[in-house]
Amino acid sequence: MELKRFENKEQMSLSAAAYTSKLIRKNTSRGDVFTIALSGGSSPVRFYELLAKEEIDWSLVNIFLVDERKVDVDHEYSNYRMINNALLSKIDIPETNVFSFEIEINSVSECAANYEKRVRQSFEDKYPVFDLIVLGLGPDGHTASLFPGEDHTIEQDHIFIQATAPEQFDIPERLTMTLALINRADKRIFVISGKGKNGMVQRVFDEDRTIPAGLINSNSTIFFDNFL
Repeated sequence: MELKRFENKEQMSLSAAAYTSKLIRKNTSRGDVFTIALSGGSSPVRFYELLAKEEIDWSLVNIFLVDERKVDVDHEYSNYRMINNALLSKIDIPETNVFSFEIEINSVSECAANYEKRVRQSFEDKYPVFDLIVLGLGPDGHTASLFPGEDHTIEQDHIFIQATAPEQFDIPERLTMTLALINRADKRIFVISGKGKNGMVQRVFDEDRTIPAGLINSNSTIFFDNFL
């Protein structure tokens, strides 16, 4: 696990945007499609805004979501809404390159199954290996919508599943990538901002397997703006 520390959120976001755009351009310069999965939350907002300003051929980028709350796309807690406002609405990307959850499907499990099917099809029915997955970190050590108290290592059949957030969270019904899918990606980055996360970031860096984020493949990079 590599840890990159920054004095403030702007520096962190600039570095994460530069890192990501370099990876994307490496693929697209060869004419290859770059596949990236994005997380919600407040930490990556500035990162996405800066990424939108990079010189990228977005016609060769497919964008997916790591997880989502079971809320309408215009709901204040919708991950898609945040990603759209910060990034998608500011770039020239074909609608067919953006894969959001069809949240109007009533059943959470059916919604997850539908998204899994679409993701698999986009990878020509091979096991999806994303070029980059962007992750966050919750104060309880969760990442994506993989929360403490469950064995996230046992799910191998599905790549997207329904999840239930603990009672302290406003929206309990979630859809999320599985740990196995996240760990199969070519690269992963954590984008983490805010006071009070120092100890949890250290536990992720130390690969503390008692928290979900500590189970993430150690070949990952942490961008953090408040380590000290």
